[in-house]
Amino acid sequence: MNVEKNNNQVEVWNQFILDGNGIAISRVYFHYYDLLFDYGMRHVSDKQLVEDVIQDIFINFIKVRKSIGIVKNLTGYLISTFRRQLYLELKKQKRTILTDHLPEEQFDYFKGYEPDNQEAESKEKLHTVLAECINKLTGKQREILFLRFEREIPYEEIAEALNITVDSCYKSTYRSIKIIRSEVEKIRQKKPYFFLLNLFGSLHRIFKD
Repeated sequence: MNVEKNNNQVEVWNQFILDGNGIAISRVYFHYYDLLFDYGMRHVSDKQLVEDVIQDIFINFIKVRKSIGIVKNLTGYLISTFRRQLYLELKKQKRTILTDHLPEEQFDYFKGYEPDNQEAESKEKLHTVLAECINKLTGKQREILFLRFEREIPYEEIAEALNITVDSCYKSTYRSIKIIRSEVEKIRQKKPYFFLLNLFGSLHRIFKD
């Protein structure tokens, strides 16, 4: 996710907060819709529910605009608001355990919402190997990796979204990388070399960060 574009969205958001500009909130909605939708589908498999929650939080923004304070990290703020509303909806429908937050272990790094198309055999194999590595992590670790490396969200905004410290984000990422590297070393002994080249290419962003 482009940081410069997100900074521009903060300006657009502030315009909405200042005077209730309908075009401004619409721009923010369409800019972040795909991120929130994809993120939501990794927590639940209910497409309609995820869409409804996204719409609900933006409608609520319009209702309570005058009471919304200064938002420095818009991406983190929107994800945090979305997580909270999704949890409340799941709790209302009695589809989650009785905790005070969205269950992290349900987060699926690979799930998402995909169109009906059959992946090539090589991609399926790569997906299997990546899943074998990623699934060794905790739900929280998978969530942080997804937001940081798949969505390129800064650690500061991830920390706000997940209600943790920035230092915790860094430490979680470091531990995750150690686990993944360890798993890759194990897989290297089992998989053909040419296939591992694809695997290392896919994990390169994580290893170099």
